[in-house]
Amino acid sequence: MRVDRQLVVRVFVCIAIMVSLLLAQAEVFVDFGMTPTTHIGVAILVIAATLWVTEAVPLFLTGFVILALSTTWLLPELQAAGGSQTTAVFLSPFFSDIILLFLGGFVLSAALHSHRLDERLAKAVLRLAGDSLTKLLLAIMLVTAFLSMWLSNTATTAMVLSLVMPIVHSLPSGDRRRKAIVLAVPFAANIGGIGTPIGTPPNAIALTYLARIGEAPTFGGWMLLAIPVVVVLLALAFFVLWLVYVRRQQSEFAIDLASEPSPMTWRAWLAVATAFVTALGWLTGAVHGLSSGTIALIPVLVLFTTGVLRTPDFRGLPWDVLFVMGGGLCLGRVIETSGTADWLVAGLPTEQLGIIGLAVAVGVLGCAMSSVMSNTATANLLLPVIAGLGLAYGDAKLVMVGVAVSCSVAMVLPISTPPNAIAFSSSEIKSVDLMKPGLLVTVSGVIVTYTLGLWWWSTLAA
Repeated sequence: MRVDRQLVVRVFVCIAIMVSLLLAQAEVFVDFGMTPTTHIGVAILVIAATLWVTEAVPLFLTGFVILALSTTWLLPELQAAGGSQTTAVFLSPFFSDIILLFLGGFVLSAALHSHRLDERLAKAVLRLAGDSLTKLLLAIMLVTAFLSMWLSNTATTAMVLSLVMPIVHSLPSGDRRRKAIVLAVPFAANIGGIGTPIGTPPNAIALTYLARIGEAPTFGGWMLLAIPVVVVLLALAFFVLWLVYVRRQQSEFAIDLASEPSPMTWRAWLAVATAFVTALGWLTGAVHGLSSGTIALIPVLVLFTTGVLRTPDFRGLPWDVLFVMGGGLCLGRVIETSGTADWLVAGLPTEQLGIIGLAVAVGVLGCAMSSVMSNTATANLLLPVIAGLGLAYGDAKLVMVGVAVSCSVAMVLPISTPPNAIAFSSSEIKSVDLMKPGLLVTVSGVIVTYTLGLWWWSTLAA
Protein backbone atom coordinates (compact mmCIF):
# COMPACT_ATOMS: atom_id res chain seq x y z
CA MET A 1 0.00 0.00 0.00
CA ARG A 2 1.40 3.39 -1.01
CA VAL A 3 1.70 5.90 1.83
CA ASP A 4 1.04 9.59 1.15
CA ARG A 5 4.13 11.24 2.58
CA GLN A 6 2.47 14.64 2.80
CA LEU A 7 -0.42 13.13 4.73
CA VAL A 8 1.98 11.53 7.22
CA VAL A 9 3.75 14.88 7.71
CA ARG A 10 0.46 16.66 8.32
CA VAL A 11 -0.67 14.03 10.83
CA PHE A 12 2.65 14.38 12.66
CA VAL A 13 2.33 18.17 12.66
CA CYS A 14 -1.24 18.02 13.99
CA ILE A 15 -0.10 15.75 16.84
CA ALA A 16 2.82 18.08 17.65
CA ILE A 17 0.50 21.10 17.69
CA MET A 18 -2.04 19.37 19.92
CA VAL A 19 0.71 18.33 22.36
CA SER A 20 2.04 21.91 22.44
CA LEU A 21 -1.43 23.30 23.12
CA LEU A 22 -2.14 20.79 25.90
CA LEU A 23 1.22 21.31 27.59
CA ALA A 24 0.84 25.08 27.46
CA GLN A 25 -2.72 24.97 28.80
CA ALA A 26 -1.70 22.63 31.62
CA GLU A 27 1.28 24.87 32.49
CA VAL A 28 3.41 21.77 33.15
CA PHE A 29 6.66 23.73 32.92
CA VAL A 30 5.89 26.19 35.71
CA ASP A 31 8.80 24.77 37.69
CA PHE A 32 11.15 25.97 34.93
CA GLY A 33 10.32 29.60 35.64
CA MET A 34 7.58 29.92 33.02
CA THR A 35 4.56 32.14 33.62
CA PRO A 36 1.15 31.40 32.04
CA THR A 37 1.89 33.84 29.20
CA THR A 38 5.34 32.31 28.69
CA HIS A 39 3.74 28.87 28.33
CA ILE A 40 1.55 30.25 25.55
CA GLY A 41 4.44 32.12 23.89
CA VAL A 42 6.63 29.01 23.81
CA ALA A 43 3.72 26.94 22.45
CA ILE A 44 3.14 29.42 19.61
CA LEU A 45 6.89 29.44 18.88
CA VAL A 46 6.97 25.61 18.73
CA ILE A 47 3.90 25.51 16.50
CA ALA A 48 5.34 28.12 14.11
CA ALA A 49 8.71 26.36 13.99
CA THR A 50 7.04 22.99 13.31
CA LEU A 51 4.94 24.39 10.48
CA TRP A 52 7.83 26.29 8.91
CA VAL A 53 10.30 23.40 9.12
CA THR A 54 7.92 20.72 7.83
CA GLU A 55 6.08 22.98 5.35
CA ALA A 56 2.99 20.92 6.11
CA VAL A 57 1.01 23.99 5.09
CA PRO A 58 2.12 26.87 2.83
CA LEU A 59 4.60 29.16 4.58
CA PHE A 60 2.34 32.20 4.37
CA LEU A 61 -0.47 30.31 6.11
CA THR A 62 1.74 29.87 9.17
CA GLY A 63 1.74 33.67 9.48
CA PHE A 64 -2.02 33.63 9.83
CA VAL A 65 -1.84 30.77 12.34
CA ILE A 66 0.50 32.90 14.47
CA LEU A 67 -1.85 35.87 14.19
CA ALA A 68 -4.91 33.80 15.13
CA LEU A 69 -3.24 32.22 18.16
CA SER A 70 -1.78 35.51 19.39
CA THR A 71 -5.08 37.40 19.25
CA THR A 72 -7.41 34.66 20.53
CA TRP A 73 -5.15 32.87 23.02
CA LEU A 74 -2.21 35.02 24.12
CA LEU A 75 -3.91 38.43 24.12
CA PRO A 76 -6.72 37.51 26.60
CA GLU A 77 -4.10 36.04 28.96
CA LEU A 78 -1.99 39.20 28.71
CA GLN A 79 -5.00 41.40 29.44
CA ALA A 80 -6.03 39.17 32.36
CA ALA A 81 -2.55 39.67 33.80
CA GLY A 82 -3.03 43.45 33.72
CA GLY A 83 -1.44 44.21 30.39
CA SER A 84 -2.65 47.08 28.18
CA GLN A 85 -2.04 45.34 24.84
CA THR A 86 -4.67 45.37 22.09
CA THR A 87 -5.05 43.46 18.84
CA ALA A 88 -3.09 46.26 17.12
CA VAL A 89 0.08 44.91 18.74
CA PHE A 90 -0.17 41.73 16.68
CA LEU A 91 -1.88 43.15 13.59
CA SER A 92 0.51 46.06 12.95
CA PRO A 93 3.50 43.89 11.84
CA PHE A 94 1.55 42.87 8.73
CA PHE A 95 1.56 46.47 7.47
CA SER A 96 4.74 47.80 9.01
CA ASP A 97 7.42 49.98 7.45
CA ILE A 98 9.43 46.92 6.43
CA ILE A 99 6.44 45.35 4.67
CA LEU A 100 5.95 48.61 2.73
CA LEU A 101 9.65 48.62 1.84
CA PHE A 102 9.39 45.16 0.30
CA LEU A 103 6.09 46.00 -1.39
CA GLY A 104 7.79 48.93 -3.13
CA GLY A 105 10.64 46.68 -4.17
CA PHE A 106 8.24 44.12 -5.62
CA VAL A 107 6.41 46.83 -7.58
CA LEU A 108 9.68 48.13 -9.03
CA SER A 109 10.68 44.58 -9.91
CA ALA A 110 7.38 43.99 -11.70
CA ALA A 111 7.71 47.22 -13.71
CA LEU A 112 11.30 46.58 -14.80
CA HIS A 113 10.52 42.97 -15.67
CA SER A 114 7.28 43.65 -17.55
CA HIS A 115 9.06 46.14 -19.82
CA ARG A 116 12.05 43.77 -20.17
CA LEU A 117 14.48 46.33 -18.80
CA ASP A 118 16.22 43.69 -16.71
CA GLU A 119 16.66 41.55 -19.83
CA ARG A 120 18.08 44.53 -21.74
CA LEU A 121 20.71 45.07 -19.04
CA ALA A 122 21.56 41.38 -18.81
CA LYS A 123 22.05 41.04 -22.57
CA ALA A 124 24.25 44.14 -22.70
CA VAL A 125 26.55 42.73 -20.03
CA LEU A 126 26.65 39.21 -21.51
CA ARG A 127 27.63 40.58 -24.91
CA LEU A 128 30.74 42.06 -23.30
CA ALA A 129 31.90 38.56 -22.42
CA GLY A 130 32.87 37.84 -26.01
CA ASP A 131 33.83 34.21 -26.63
CA SER A 132 35.52 33.47 -23.29
CA LEU A 133 33.85 31.14 -20.78
CA THR A 134 35.72 32.78 -17.90
CA LYS A 135 34.45 36.21 -18.90
CA LEU A 136 30.96 34.80 -19.47
CA LEU A 137 30.83 33.27 -15.98
CA LEU A 138 32.00 36.56 -14.48
CA ALA A 139 29.44 38.53 -16.52
CA ILE A 140 26.61 36.18 -15.52
CA MET A 141 27.47 36.45 -11.84
CA LEU A 142 27.91 40.23 -11.87
CA VAL A 143 24.64 40.98 -13.65
CA THR A 144 22.70 38.43 -11.58
CA ALA A 145 24.10 39.75 -8.30
CA PHE A 146 23.37 43.36 -9.26
CA LEU A 147 19.80 42.62 -10.31
CA SER A 148 19.21 40.57 -7.15
CA MET A 149 20.09 43.57 -5.01
CA TRP A 150 17.03 45.40 -6.36
CA LEU A 151 14.70 42.74 -7.76
CA SER A 152 13.40 39.44 -6.48
CA ASN A 153 16.25 36.94 -6.60
CA THR A 154 13.73 34.32 -7.70
CA ALA A 155 12.59 36.41 -10.70
CA THR A 156 16.20 37.35 -11.46
CA THR A 157 17.27 33.71 -11.52
CA ALA A 158 14.40 32.73 -13.81
CA MET A 159 15.14 35.59 -16.21
CA VAL A 160 18.94 35.15 -16.40
CA LEU A 161 18.63 31.38 -16.74
CA SER A 162 16.28 31.85 -19.69
CA LEU A 163 18.94 34.04 -21.32
CA VAL A 164 21.86 31.66 -20.77
CA MET A 165 20.10 28.36 -21.50
CA PRO A 166 20.61 28.71 -25.27
CA ILE A 167 24.34 29.07 -24.54
CA VAL A 168 24.19 25.98 -22.32
CA HIS A 169 22.40 23.97 -25.01
CA SER A 170 25.02 24.96 -27.58
CA LEU A 171 27.62 22.98 -25.62
CA PRO A 172 27.96 19.19 -26.02
CA SER A 173 25.90 16.98 -23.73
CA GLY A 174 27.90 16.04 -20.64
CA ASP A 175 30.20 19.06 -20.97
CA ARG A 176 31.05 20.19 -17.43
CA ARG A 177 30.92 23.82 -18.54
CA ARG A 178 27.13 23.50 -18.78
CA LYS A 179 26.91 22.93 -15.03
CA ALA A 180 29.18 25.91 -14.27
CA ILE A 181 26.98 28.29 -16.29
CA VAL A 182 23.75 27.05 -14.68
CA LEU A 183 25.12 27.11 -11.12
CA ALA A 184 26.59 30.60 -11.54
CA VAL A 185 23.07 32.06 -11.65
CA PRO A 186 21.62 30.86 -8.30
CA PHE A 187 24.91 31.34 -6.47
CA ALA A 188 25.14 34.97 -7.61
CA ALA A 189 21.44 35.59 -6.93
CA ASN A 190 21.74 34.29 -3.37
CA ILE A 191 24.84 36.37 -2.69
CA GLY A 192 23.64 39.53 -4.44
CA GLY A 193 20.51 39.69 -2.30
CA ILE A 194 22.69 40.39 0.74
CA GLY A 195 23.66 43.79 -0.69
CA THR A 196 20.51 45.84 0.02
CA PRO A 197 17.68 45.80 2.58
CA ILE A 198 15.22 44.77 -0.15
CA GLY A 199 17.49 42.10 -1.63
CA THR A 200 16.17 39.30 0.59
CA PRO A 201 13.68 39.10 3.50
CA PRO A 202 16.23 38.22 6.25
CA ASN A 203 17.85 41.63 5.70
CA ALA A 204 14.56 43.45 6.25
CA ILE A 205 13.68 41.33 9.28
CA ALA A 206 17.05 42.13 10.87
CA LEU A 207 16.46 45.85 10.20
CA THR A 208 13.10 45.66 11.96
CA TYR A 209 14.57 44.35 15.18
CA LEU A 210 17.57 46.67 14.97
CA ALA A 211 15.18 49.61 14.61
CA ARG A 212 13.44 48.66 17.86
CA ILE A 213 16.70 49.06 19.78
CA GLY A 214 17.82 52.15 17.87
CA GLU A 215 20.64 50.50 15.91
CA ALA A 216 19.12 50.13 12.44
CA PRO A 217 21.43 51.36 9.65
CA THR A 218 19.97 53.44 6.84
CA PHE A 219 19.43 51.95 3.38
CA GLY A 220 22.83 53.25 2.30
CA GLY A 221 24.31 52.21 5.64
CA TRP A 222 23.24 48.62 5.06
CA MET A 223 24.84 48.68 1.62
CA LEU A 224 28.05 50.00 3.14
CA LEU A 225 27.99 47.09 5.58
CA ALA A 226 27.13 44.44 3.02
CA ILE A 227 28.68 45.30 -0.36
CA PRO A 228 32.30 44.42 0.61
CA VAL A 229 31.10 41.04 1.87
CA VAL A 230 29.10 40.51 -1.33
CA VAL A 231 32.15 41.27 -3.51
CA VAL A 232 34.35 38.80 -1.62
CA LEU A 233 31.67 36.09 -1.63
CA LEU A 234 31.10 36.53 -5.37
CA ALA A 235 34.83 36.17 -5.99
CA LEU A 236 34.93 33.00 -3.89
CA ALA A 237 31.87 31.53 -5.62
CA PHE A 238 33.41 32.30 -9.01
CA PHE A 239 36.66 30.62 -7.99
CA VAL A 240 34.82 27.54 -6.67
CA LEU A 241 32.88 27.11 -9.94
CA TRP A 242 36.04 27.61 -11.97
CA LEU A 243 37.93 25.12 -9.82
CA VAL A 244 35.23 22.43 -9.86
CA TYR A 245 33.80 22.71 -13.38
CA VAL A 246 35.87 24.97 -15.65
CA ARG A 247 39.52 24.24 -14.94
CA ARG A 248 41.16 22.27 -17.75
CA GLN A 249 38.14 22.82 -20.01
CA GLN A 250 38.21 24.62 -23.34
CA SER A 251 37.58 28.31 -22.69
CA GLU A 252 36.38 29.58 -26.08
CA PHE A 253 32.92 29.23 -27.57
CA ALA A 254 30.39 31.41 -29.35
CA ILE A 255 27.77 33.49 -27.51
CA ASP A 256 24.64 34.21 -29.54
CA LEU A 257 22.59 37.10 -28.15
CA ALA A 258 21.83 38.63 -31.50
CA SER A 259 18.14 39.46 -30.98
CA GLU A 260 17.59 43.21 -30.91
CA PRO A 261 15.81 44.69 -27.89
CA SER A 262 12.44 46.28 -28.43
CA PRO A 263 12.37 50.12 -28.55
CA MET A 264 12.07 51.97 -25.24
CA THR A 265 8.52 53.30 -24.71
CA TRP A 266 7.59 56.22 -22.47
CA ARG A 267 6.31 53.71 -19.91
CA ALA A 268 9.69 51.99 -19.86
CA TRP A 269 11.48 55.31 -19.39
CA LEU A 270 9.06 56.22 -16.59
CA ALA A 271 9.80 52.90 -14.88
CA VAL A 272 13.54 53.64 -15.09
CA ALA A 273 13.05 57.18 -13.73
CA THR A 274 10.86 55.93 -10.89
CA ALA A 275 13.40 53.27 -9.96
CA PHE A 276 16.16 55.89 -9.93
CA VAL A 277 14.17 58.35 -7.78
CA THR A 278 13.13 55.60 -5.35
CA ALA A 279 16.67 54.28 -4.98
CA LEU A 280 17.94 57.82 -4.47
CA GLY A 281 15.28 58.34 -1.80
CA TRP A 282 16.33 55.17 -0.01
CA LEU A 283 20.00 56.14 -0.11
CA THR A 284 19.42 59.69 1.18
CA GLY A 285 17.10 58.87 4.07
CA ALA A 286 19.38 60.64 6.53
CA VAL A 287 18.90 63.90 4.55
CA HIS A 288 15.11 64.06 4.08
CA GLY A 289 14.12 62.08 7.18
CA LEU A 290 11.49 59.92 5.47
CA SER A 291 11.43 56.22 6.30
CA SER A 292 12.28 53.60 3.69
CA GLY A 293 8.67 52.35 3.80
CA THR A 294 7.35 55.83 3.01
CA ILE A 295 9.77 56.17 0.07
CA ALA A 296 8.60 52.75 -1.13
CA LEU A 297 5.15 54.24 -1.75
CA ILE A 298 6.58 56.27 -4.66
CA PRO A 299 6.70 53.37 -7.16
CA VAL A 300 3.34 52.04 -5.93
CA LEU A 301 1.61 55.37 -6.52
CA VAL A 302 3.45 56.47 -9.67
CA LEU A 303 3.53 53.22 -11.64
CA PHE A 304 -0.09 52.23 -11.07
CA THR A 305 -1.45 55.78 -11.47
CA THR A 306 0.26 56.25 -14.85
CA GLY A 307 -0.67 52.81 -16.20
CA VAL A 308 2.89 51.51 -16.32
CA LEU A 309 1.49 48.68 -14.21
CA ARG A 310 -2.13 47.59 -14.06
CA THR A 311 -4.45 45.73 -11.72
CA PRO A 312 -3.37 42.23 -12.94
CA ASP A 313 0.23 43.20 -12.12
CA PHE A 314 -0.85 44.16 -8.60
CA ARG A 315 -2.60 40.83 -8.16
CA GLY A 316 0.51 39.04 -9.40
CA LEU A 317 2.84 40.46 -6.75
CA PRO A 318 4.36 37.84 -4.39
CA TRP A 319 1.98 38.53 -1.52
CA ASP A 320 2.88 35.22 0.10
CA VAL A 321 6.38 36.53 0.88
CA LEU A 322 4.91 39.61 2.57
CA PHE A 323 2.64 37.48 4.74
CA VAL A 324 5.51 35.16 5.67
CA MET A 325 7.46 38.23 6.79
CA GLY A 326 4.43 39.66 8.58
CA GLY A 327 3.93 36.37 10.40
CA GLY A 328 7.56 36.36 11.47
CA LEU A 329 7.34 39.91 12.79
CA CYS A 330 4.11 38.99 14.59
CA LEU A 331 5.93 36.02 16.15
CA GLY A 332 8.52 38.51 17.39
CA ARG A 333 5.76 40.43 19.16
CA VAL A 334 4.54 37.15 20.70
CA ILE A 335 8.00 36.28 21.99
CA GLU A 336 8.48 39.80 23.34
CA THR A 337 5.10 40.40 25.03
CA SER A 338 4.70 36.90 26.47
CA GLY A 339 8.03 36.96 28.28
CA THR A 340 9.34 34.10 26.13
CA ALA A 341 12.39 36.12 25.09
CA ASP A 342 13.41 36.74 28.70
CA TRP A 343 12.88 33.06 29.55
CA LEU A 344 14.96 31.87 26.57
CA VAL A 345 17.71 34.38 27.23
CA ALA A 346 17.99 33.23 30.84
CA GLY A 347 18.93 29.76 29.59
CA LEU A 348 21.56 30.86 27.05
CA PRO A 349 25.25 30.85 28.07
CA THR A 350 25.82 34.32 26.62
CA GLU A 351 28.42 35.34 29.21
CA GLN A 352 30.49 32.20 28.66
CA LEU A 353 30.43 32.50 24.87
CA GLY A 354 31.23 36.19 24.60
CA ILE A 355 29.88 38.35 21.80
CA ILE A 356 32.02 36.82 19.04
CA GLY A 357 31.29 33.27 20.18
CA LEU A 358 27.58 34.06 20.36
CA ALA A 359 27.61 35.63 16.88
CA VAL A 360 29.36 32.63 15.35
CA ALA A 361 27.17 30.07 17.16
CA VAL A 362 23.91 31.73 16.15
CA GLY A 363 25.17 32.36 12.61
CA VAL A 364 26.20 28.74 12.06
CA LEU A 365 22.85 27.61 13.45
CA GLY A 366 21.04 29.98 11.10
CA CYS A 367 23.06 28.73 8.12
CA ALA A 368 22.34 25.09 9.00
CA MET A 369 18.62 25.77 9.41
CA SER A 370 18.45 27.75 6.16
CA SER A 371 19.99 24.83 4.30
CA VAL A 372 16.87 22.74 4.91
CA MET A 373 14.13 25.37 5.31
CA SER A 374 13.17 28.87 4.21
CA ASN A 375 15.77 31.50 5.08
CA THR A 376 12.90 33.88 5.85
CA ALA A 377 11.44 31.42 8.34
CA THR A 378 14.88 30.89 9.89
CA ALA A 379 15.37 34.63 10.38
CA ASN A 380 11.85 34.89 11.80
CA LEU A 381 12.71 32.25 14.40
CA LEU A 382 16.19 33.42 15.44
CA LEU A 383 16.14 37.21 15.30
CA PRO A 384 13.35 37.80 17.88
CA VAL A 385 15.31 35.71 20.38
CA ILE A 386 18.51 37.68 19.68
CA ALA A 387 16.57 40.94 20.09
CA GLY A 388 15.64 39.82 23.60
CA LEU A 389 19.22 39.27 24.67
CA GLY A 390 19.67 42.89 25.67
CA LEU A 391 23.10 43.08 24.05
CA ALA A 392 25.29 46.12 24.47
CA TYR A 393 25.11 48.92 21.90
CA GLY A 394 26.80 47.78 18.69
CA ASP A 395 26.89 44.12 19.64
CA ALA A 396 23.28 43.54 18.57
CA LYS A 397 24.09 44.86 15.10
CA LEU A 398 27.04 42.51 14.74
CA VAL A 399 24.99 39.47 15.71
CA MET A 400 21.84 40.31 13.74
CA VAL A 401 23.59 41.32 10.53
CA GLY A 402 25.69 38.17 10.80
CA VAL A 403 22.57 36.01 11.12
CA ALA A 404 20.92 37.71 8.13
CA VAL A 405 24.00 37.12 5.97
CA SER A 406 24.41 33.53 7.21
CA CYS A 407 20.81 32.74 6.25
CA SER A 408 21.53 33.91 2.70
CA VAL A 409 24.78 32.02 2.12
CA ALA A 410 23.19 28.60 2.75
CA MET A 411 22.95 27.04 -0.72
CA VAL A 412 23.86 23.38 -0.34
CA LEU A 413 20.60 21.73 -1.45
CA PRO A 414 17.99 22.38 -4.14
CA ILE A 415 15.49 23.22 -1.38
CA SER A 416 17.83 25.69 0.36
CA THR A 417 16.73 28.70 -1.70
CA PRO A 418 14.26 29.42 -4.54
CA PRO A 419 17.14 30.26 -6.96
CA ASN A 420 18.64 26.83 -6.23
CA ALA A 421 15.29 25.16 -6.89
CA ILE A 422 14.87 27.00 -10.21
CA ALA A 423 18.36 26.01 -11.36
CA PHE A 424 17.70 22.41 -10.32
CA SER A 425 14.45 22.39 -12.30
CA SER A 426 16.42 23.10 -15.49
CA SER A 427 17.42 19.38 -15.51
CA GLU A 428 21.01 20.43 -16.24
CA ILE A 429 22.25 19.63 -12.74
CA LYS A 430 21.72 16.94 -10.14
CA SER A 431 21.72 17.29 -6.36
CA VAL A 432 25.35 16.14 -6.16
CA ASP A 433 26.38 18.76 -8.76
CA LEU A 434 24.93 21.45 -6.52
CA MET A 435 26.05 19.95 -3.23
CA LYS A 436 29.82 19.94 -3.80
CA PRO A 437 30.32 23.56 -4.91
CA GLY A 438 27.34 24.65 -2.78
CA LEU A 439 28.96 23.28 0.36
CA LEU A 440 32.26 25.00 -0.49
CA VAL A 441 30.50 28.32 -1.09
CA THR A 442 28.38 27.96 2.07
CA VAL A 443 31.34 27.16 4.32
CA SER A 444 33.38 29.94 2.71
CA GLY A 445 30.45 32.31 3.17
CA VAL A 446 30.21 31.61 6.89
CA ILE A 447 33.98 31.99 7.32
CA VAL A 448 34.02 35.31 5.42
CA THR A 449 31.01 36.55 7.38
CA TYR A 450 32.66 35.94 10.74
CA THR A 451 36.17 37.07 9.80
CA LEU A 452 36.13 39.84 7.19
CA GLY A 453 32.49 40.66 7.91
CA LEU A 454 32.85 41.07 11.67
CA TRP A 455 36.07 43.06 11.19
CA TRP A 456 34.44 45.39 8.66
CA TRP A 457 31.27 45.91 10.70
CA SER A 458 33.31 46.56 13.85
CA THR A 459 35.47 49.05 11.96
CA LEU A 460 32.41 50.97 10.75
CA ALA A 461 30.93 51.00 14.24
CA ALA A 462 34.15 52.32 15.80
